[in-house]
Amino acid sequence: MKRKKLVLAVSAAVLLGGYTVGIFGQTEGDLTQKQIDNPNTLENKEEIARSVLESTGRSRQYDLRDLGDVTVYLGSDVTGNPQDAIVTVSFGPKNTVVAAYTADGNVYEYTGDLGDFYGVQNIRFVPVPELKKEIVIVREQVNQSLGSFEQSDILRGYVFDGKEYQDVLNTPQKIESSWNNLWNKGELQEPSLWRRVTEETESKWTGGEEPSLTITRYQSYLESDDKGEGEVPADDTFQEKDSRVVVERFFWSDEWNRFILDEAVEVATGQPVAIIENLASSPYLLADLPDFKDYRIVRKDGTTAYVDAEELKF
Repeated sequence: MKRKKLVLAVSAAVLLGGYTVGIFGQTEGDLTQKQIDNPNTLENKEEIARSVLESTGRSRQYDLRDLGDVTVYLGSDVTGNPQDAIVTVSFGPKNTVVAAYTADGNVYEYTGDLGDFYGVQNIRFVPVPELKKEIVIVREQVNQSLGSFEQSDILRGYVFDGKEYQDVLNTPQKIESSWNNLWNKGELQEPSLWRRVTEETESKWTGGEEPSLTITRYQSYLESDDKGEGEVPADDTFQEKDSRVVVERFFWSDEWNRFILDEAVEVATGQPVAIIENLASSPYLLADLPDFKDYRIVRKDGTTAYVDAEELKF
């Protein structure tokens, strides 16, 4: 039981200066069209990074000497709206800052901070005409070694509410997690056995009065015949022992201003809550590792929690 909590706690955790360019009309923190069009020249790269750090209040958090990739994603690539730009600035693994800008004449003005990410694989803009909104979808790459060797992609969605970007979606898109039974710290020492769960997904966006995202999850559980106790064995030593397909549908709720799976009432408070994660969909269940809770909920005050099914009334 202790191993189950150790491995699954990791999965749950994964699932959270004075610079002015001398150009007329551009104020501190703005970006020029030239910088947006050519973000990877040395000069533009550093100027963009400096602008992002200044605008998001991170000037003292990162050192430009550690600057890695700078990428600009334009809304026009998908939506035909050239005014929207999302900029990612990397300072190495686990340190990517994402900021949003919008065009005003010849400059792009800073509009919001999307946060810090492990790493960003890509960003896309999903227009939702019915909501008169545009959803910014960030696919975050997370690699960690706490409780298990886990590599995952997380789909995170954001909507601008006129003042700031709000988190409206957070769900796994890809998972590969490996661990050894030897890591169990129980009283009885188990023999070496490398185990793995994987998840690949397909996503489909649907418009209409109730925009939704349907995710089909293809999950597998594998075991390795390699009894070594050090490094994770080679992929070809793992054999599939079980598999399943899980389908989930997230739908937009005006009441909750986000994508949710369902609604319920929290028994302890009698107040409505929204279900934003169903842990029965976790691939770890294939490894006979039932999760420590059943659902993740969000309350009206914005707080979230993992709860048991008996704590809710549907």
